[in-house]
Amino acid sequence: MRRFRSGWVLLAVLWLCAPAQAQEYTLEEAVSYALTVNPSVESKLLTLEQAKMNVGVAQSYFWARVSLVANYNKLENSGAAGSTDDLSSKSRSRGLRVGLSLFAGFAHLNNLQKSRLSVDMEEARHREIKLELIANTQLQFLQLLKAREDLKSARESITRIEEQLKAAEAFVKVGMAPYLNVLQNQVELSKAKQQEIRVQNTIRNGEVQLNKYLNYPPDAAVTYKGDLRDFSGVVGYTEEQAIKTALFSRPDLVIAQKSVAIAFKDVDITLGEYLPRVDATYDNMKYHKDYKEDRYTDYTRRYWAVGMNVSWDIFTGGSTAFSYLGDKRRAEALQKDYEDTMSGAKTDVIRSLLDITAAKELIAVSRKGMDAAKESYAMANKRYMTHTGTITDLLDAQLKLTQAETDASQALMEYHSARAKFFYNIGRENVALN
Repeated sequence: MRRFRSGWVLLAVLWLCAPAQAQEYTLEEAVSYALTVNPSVESKLLTLEQAKMNVGVAQSYFWARVSLVANYNKLENSGAAGSTDDLSSKSRSRGLRVGLSLFAGFAHLNNLQKSRLSVDMEEARHREIKLELIANTQLQFLQLLKAREDLKSARESITRIEEQLKAAEAFVKVGMAPYLNVLQNQVELSKAKQQEIRVQNTIRNGEVQLNKYLNYPPDAAVTYKGDLRDFSGVVGYTEEQAIKTALFSRPDLVIAQKSVAIAFKDVDITLGEYLPRVDATYDNMKYHKDYKEDRYTDYTRRYWAVGMNVSWDIFTGGSTAFSYLGDKRRAEALQKDYEDTMSGAKTDVIRSLLDITAAKELIAVSRKGMDAAKESYAMANKRYMTHTGTITDLLDAQLKLTQAETDASQALMEYHSARAKFFYNIGRENVALN
């Protein structure tokens, strides 16, 4: 039995001492995880819950207010008393009070409707922050994959230049080429290594930013897997379909629309201040009075009372009128902002479609350019090795090949980035970017 316990203790110690396994995410997994842990999304969700609670607050004004009341009063009269009410005494009362607002200029109804509009607006804001997080994570992930392609291209460039350098040094030793060829290769090798360092820094910055989106510490060991060629999705929307989808789905349009509706509710609430207020009350009280002088008899009584209070502000110095005009102008301004937001949404969608079309054309052109650059470099290298070409031609061909590889990965990244922006601009959550 003692050996059995020792075995379990050893296993527990080994488990605790074992290094933590690095987390790995594809693009889809990274976005899905970010949506569950990112603080900005959680913050908007809590704000939404608060807005829902405010609906309950607005509904409560349609119900009666019930309160327990108590009062204690001590009266000392050193002069002559005109009545028993003026005699020195102690009095106390306690009981139940009920109040109900019968009419408040439609303020309660407008506040309830306003609170429900606020819930709709907070739901749209919650969805907006999710869309922003999805787009930002996808764009940063694509930038990271692009940087890795650039690193691969930079290292291939270094390998080619190192081979060229070795050949140049060999030619110089046997007197078949000037030492200038060696120096030119060394210069190009230095440039290529500098580019490698820059790209490595870009990769690290991209990983740190992705860690932030996924709520990891900046130095957390997180691996982001994928390749720019992993995404083969296309955009099957026509311009008309995309604009229609955006107008019904974009959360910023919903927010702008609800803001206008809320502003007009504020106008209605202000207008309600011109109307009277009517409240009903009910009191059920117990009252006791102790006289200081013994010749008067103390007494206790119970009573109830029902009443109705009416108040009507006939003149408020113009504050209601100016408040109404101010609220109306604010609502009209928000209406113009909404129209501008709709126009901007249409523009965003059209530009996204244009970017997708242009990027597709760039992919086709850049691939042809890369194939031509590879063939050109192979020919220049062969000519140099056979002493029919110059080092300048070889270095120029090498540089163009590196640039062509970079352009090809850039075009592919721009295409997928344009797709990510398109889905954001039409208000659609496309986590997998398919």
